[in-house]
Amino acid sequence: MNLKIVIPSHKRADKVLSKKLVVDPIICVAESQAEEYKICNPDCEIVTHPDDVVGLIPKRNWLANYFGEVFMIDDDVHNFVKLYVEKGERAAIRDKVIITRLINELWDMACMMDVHLFGFTNKTTPLMYEEERFLSLSNMITGCAYGVRYNQNTWWNEELKLKEDFWISCYIKYMERKILTDLRYNFQQKGTFVSSGGLASIRNQSEERRNILEIKRHFGDSIHLKKEHINGRDKTIEKVKYNISAQFPY
Repeated sequence: MNLKIVIPSHKRADKVLSKKLVVDPIICVAESQAEEYKICNPDCEIVTHPDDVVGLIPKRNWLANYFGEVFMIDDDVHNFVKLYVEKGERAAIRDKVIITRLINELWDMACMMDVHLFGFTNKTTPLMYEEERFLSLSNMITGCAYGVRYNQNTWWNEELKLKEDFWISCYIKYMERKILTDLRYNFQQKGTFVSSGGLASIRNQSEERRNILEIKRHFGDSIHLKKEHINGRDKTIEKVKYNISAQFPY
C-alpha cells in the first residue's frame, strides 16, 4: 500500500496553499463543495466525503479509515523548513520532490518500526534544533501536518472541536508509547486566528479552553495547564489565554 498525501479542506477552494509543497496531493472536501474545488484546483485529485462529516476531527477519522496510510497537510500550510542550517544558509525548502521524498522516508521508517503516528517537529527556528538528536519516539507531532497508519488507536475524540493534534499525540502515547517525529524539519502555516474558512468560524478562546479542559479530563496529571504569557517577539498577550503541555512517564 502506498502513502497518500491528503489536504483536508473546507470552504477554501481558491486558497489551498499547501498543494504547492508536494507532488500529486489529494484534496479532500465535502461532496457539496467538490465542483468549486475542481474548478479552482484542476491540477489536483479531489476526493469527497459525505456532507454529514462536519468538522476537522470527524474528517480526520474519515480520512484515516478511508486511506489507511495517509499524511495530512492543512490547506493553509505554506512553508517547509530545515532547522539544521548554518548562519546565512537558506532554511526554506521549495522543491516539492524533496519534500515529498522526506515525507515518504519518514513513513517508511514508521512502517519498519510499527509506529502509527508520525510527523515533524513543532520547533520553528534553527536555534531550537539539538544537533545530537534528529529523530524522536517521544515528542508530540505538530498539528498542521502529520501522518497516521490506521489501526484501532488512530482515533480522534469527536467531542473536541480543536486541539486534535494534542489529542491524537496523547492517545497514541498512552496506547502505544511511541510517536515518530523528525526533528530536522518543520511545516509552517498561516496564523491560527488569521485565515477564513477551515476552523476559523469556531476558533475562539472559550472553545480553546473547553477543549483543553476536556483533554485534561481524559489524561489527568500528564496534562499541564499554561497560563497566558507575554509573546517575547512582539510583547503582546497571546490570543489563546490557556494552553497545555504534556509530560508522560514514558
